[in-house]
Amino acid sequence: MRSDPVRGRRRALGEESGYWAYWLAERGGKWADDFSRRFDADADVEDPVLREVLATLGPGASVLDVGAGPASSVGARFAGRPLNLVAVDPLADAYDRSLAREGLVPPIRTQRVAGEELTARLGSDRFDVAYARNALDHAVDPAVIVEQMVSVVRPGGTVVLRHVQNEGERNGYEQLHQWNFDVVDGRLVVWRSDRTVDLTEQLRPRAEVTCWLEPTEPVPTVLARITRG
Repeated sequence: MRSDPVRGRRRALGEESGYWAYWLAERGGKWADDFSRRFDADADVEDPVLREVLATLGPGASVLDVGAGPASSVGARFAGRPLNLVAVDPLADAYDRSLAREGLVPPIRTQRVAGEELTARLGSDRFDVAYARNALDHAVDPAVIVEQMVSVVRPGGTVVLRHVQNEGERNGYEQLHQWNFDVVDGRLVVWRSDRTVDLTEQLRPRAEVTCWLEPTEPVPTVLARITRG
């Protein structure tokens, strides 16, 4: 069995579930607007890249939110219709306990599925879109999960990634922040001190990667749109 290269991962996972337990208890705290939106069954999809992709699809398009947390940030509706959304996170059981303790019910219940197990648990060629927001930098190996996300969408389907640029560096590689997403010479790259993966090149045989930096404050955001061939 491969050893886990992420330092103190078990403790970091406990800290992550603890953070979300506090967030739920405080109803989002200073992120109250985010809390309200995640628990609003009428919230529309906000991410402009995801909206652009969904606009090209017909009613009933299916979306997988990977690393969704206790309540998905995607939104519950698009173009006036309920969204066909599946949300997954490896910490879903811990989130369910926190949700029950607080008497909260999200519009879409997050299922316990690790990103490395998407095709084994959910099947290949199943979704129109797979989405991840500020989640894959927490993984043991984000490149593996991106490959899984490509496999879980149908041929012609799309993977949308939205991650703060170089989050591991920015957080001193504390807790689960062990990887960095960046755009280098027009290529989508995940890296840390001991390894760099050019995802544009790695995915080239099976998918086309378009990536760019969005000038958000206080840190740019890495955006990627990956279209499966």
